[in-house]
Amino acid sequence: MYQNIRTMKRTNPDKTIKEDYNPTYRKALFFFIFLTFLCIVRSQDAEVLCIENESIRVLISEKGAELQSIRGKISKFEYLWQGNGEYWADRAPIMFPVNVRFRDNEFYFRNVKYDMPKMGIIKESFMTVKHKSNDEITLSFVPNKEILHKNYPFLFKISVRYKLTDNTILNEYIVTNNDTHNMYFALGGHPGFNLSLGQPNDRKTHELFFFKSSSFRRGLIKNSLLTDSAVPFLQDEKTLRLNDDRIPNTGIFIKDSAITKIGLARLGKKPYVSLLLGNFPNVNIWSPPGYPFVCIEPMVSHHDFEDSPKDIEKKSHLVKLGPGESVTYYYSIEINQNP
Repeated sequence: MYQNIRTMKRTNPDKTIKEDYNPTYRKALFFFIFLTFLCIVRSQDAEVLCIENESIRVLISEKGAELQSIRGKISKFEYLWQGNGEYWADRAPIMFPVNVRFRDNEFYFRNVKYDMPKMGIIKESFMTVKHKSNDEITLSFVPNKEILHKNYPFLFKISVRYKLTDNTILNEYIVTNNDTHNMYFALGGHPGFNLSLGQPNDRKTHELFFFKSSSFRRGLIKNSLLTDSAVPFLQDEKTLRLNDDRIPNTGIFIKDSAITKIGLARLGKKPYVSLLLGNFPNVNIWSPPGYPFVCIEPMVSHHDFEDSPKDIEKKSHLVKLGPGESVTYYYSIEINQNP
């Protein structure tokens, strides 16, 4: 099968109000302003927008349409990894048009060389909000001239939609080829999840939960590239403790697996967060020993191979999308606030 900070202008709707207005009004006004800014948060780089329902509150950045927070209103817990640079500075980047990286971070198309940043071109790009309601938001992106010239020569549009239903967050991606020839791409999510429900980050007390007994082999990853080798991993197992010696530094890549749902749980408990793969065929699990988070990464396609051709048209593992065609991929994040 690929700061510009906006300034909000606030005007007083009633300029005749005196500074010594009624204390009750003062409190009400302060509370109104506080509630307003709960759902319009400024980060250093971009506007961060909020969607919420009765169960959960989710923040999304205009930069990269990246999830910034998933907080339970009952548990009061932050489920999404918050980007501690000591371990990993990101939170949930969208990978497009590459999953993790191409070999040498470059490729060729029709004999022209292009540079492809690690994780792709969406991660550092500012998206346009196309639709927003209380519990749903859609952002979109089309490449500018600089990207077309330096990074990715295909005219495309990608739309990213988040929709809340009870304790579930739908993550949906629509990729459209607006070019006159085939485009080639990979696509993936990379959400990181906090290990502990308010307890010390002890990996010994946490496990991955696969919901049914499974056996599979994992692809070996070296320098963020897939090798030709795969090794047995789960052997008719339903759970995997995070202090298991089999967990590598590089990631657990599972291709075309029958696994459809992966959870994170405290030992002996039900998962407090789960990822349902939807129509993503592959998944990579990244949680290096000693790290206080787990990334569950649904992938369409996968990392480049160590010996992948540089010509993007010859990378057989990428999605090929014809002129004028669109394709939709989706996965879901499920929160359990009472595990």
